[in-house]
Amino acid sequence: MHVGRKVRDLRLRQGLTVQRLAEATGLSKGFISQVENNRTSPSLASLHAIANALEVSVAYLVVEENQVPHVVRAAQRPSVRVGGNSSRVEILSAQPKRNMEVLMAELPPGVSAGHKCHYHHGEEVVVCLEGRVKIVCGDHVFTLETGDSIHYDGRIPHAVENAGHTTARIIITMSPAAFEPMIRVRTHPAAALRAVSSRG
Repeated sequence: MHVGRKVRDLRLRQGLTVQRLAEATGLSKGFISQVENNRTSPSLASLHAIANALEVSVAYLVVEENQVPHVVRAAQRPSVRVGGNSSRVEILSAQPKRNMEVLMAELPPGVSAGHKCHYHHGEEVVVCLEGRVKIVCGDHVFTLETGDSIHYDGRIPHAVENAGHTTARIIITMSPAAFEPMIRVRTHPAAALRAVSSRG
């Protein structure tokens, strides 16, 4: 899909006229029409203005082909053992990696997710699904209860540790993808299904 068609489709979906979009971007009505009809290539500054007005990213406008959605079935999640095989991480996002990575980790009491303290480029969000976890982020220490979440800069040394007396389950989202476990274990789908069933 070309940039022009994406701009037109988004504009129409939002009920905007060409004039309204032009006013929102500070660009001329004629220029917007030329972009939509692929008669001109907008500059990066113009793309930013159009993307902001349409509430999408510039990347969405310029990517030529939409990637096919990747489905990960519960029984077929790639499973990784970390921390001396005492904690398990399941990969919920696409493989091979894309720009974002989503993991679900199970941490026995007193166990941390991976190394005690690590860092990476990008951002990270942790959601506590079950149990109680401690997040160390630089000089800050936070405790997450079930349902709590935290969002931080991955470049700051950080660690996630089970702070309760029962197994904790967390969702970890990283952008860009940055999870590199020391040990990888391939789990057969049938074995994964049994593990998932035992948790239910």
